[in-house]
Amino acid sequence: MRKSVLIKSLCVFCVALLMSCSNDDGGKDTISNEKSVLIKKITETVYFSDGSETSIMDFAYENKILKTVTTNTRYKTEFLYDGEKISKMNYFRDNVASGSAVFHYNGDLLSYIYSEGDPDEKTEYSYVNGILTSERSGYMDENKYIIQRELSISSDNAKNITQIINKSSLTGSEIISKNNYFYDNKNHPMKFMNKYYRMVFVVEGFGGQTTNNVVSRESYYPITNEVPKYYINEIIYNNDNFPIEIKKISKESNNVISKTVIEYQ
Repeated sequence: MRKSVLIKSLCVFCVALLMSCSNDDGGKDTISNEKSVLIKKITETVYFSDGSETSIMDFAYENKILKTVTTNTRYKTEFLYDGEKISKMNYFRDNVASGSAVFHYNGDLLSYIYSEGDPDEKTEYSYVNGILTSERSGYMDENKYIIQRELSISSDNAKNITQIINKSSLTGSEIISKNNYFYDNKNHPMKFMNKYYRMVFVVEGFGGQTTNNVVSRESYYPITNEVPKYYINEIIYNNDNFPIEIKKISKESNNVISKTVIEYQ
């Protein structure tokens, strides 16, 4: 579980923090105490051809500051802070320490995360005018940084779309793919949660990096494919326009890939 958040961030097409560029005011006027809208629990079921797997994440706070996230009662992530910045995430399995990830900054921007393990892992972030434009990740081989994935991120404000070019060599040979993400104008589940945690948070149904919620995706895998595969998210919102259920569906087969249920404090 030590690698759960960081490994997941390597294995999905991450989207830049605050890159969706659509109006972030959806539902804002209906919220009497905005900053109390924090995730309490996520129950997610991922479906496979031969069955399914369900995980439950419980979020614990002190004075609205996230302190721990516990998954399936066995795995816990503990957060340490330097002011607003996350300085370290400690991982536990069955209450036994199993590793950690240290956050490094350049001013107020997250520069890289170094995760202890076998081998140690590293994820680096690059920005233009404070906007995330690239991410690369890999592992350390003695003192050499072996990069396994590189993401190039761009956004079209007029079309409310984010495009990510992904170069991956996780399986040996390099594969380049492209994904176009489209958004709603509603509130993101993590709208009022720590922005640095949002940059690394990923479950199957959503990632923490966007301003709004992904409603569809075009996937070109590999990038040379002229016809993309399409995926849609069917989202149910509460009265404050926060998602309470997200179904990720393959448009081609109409199969449900995952169902994510979100509860708030």
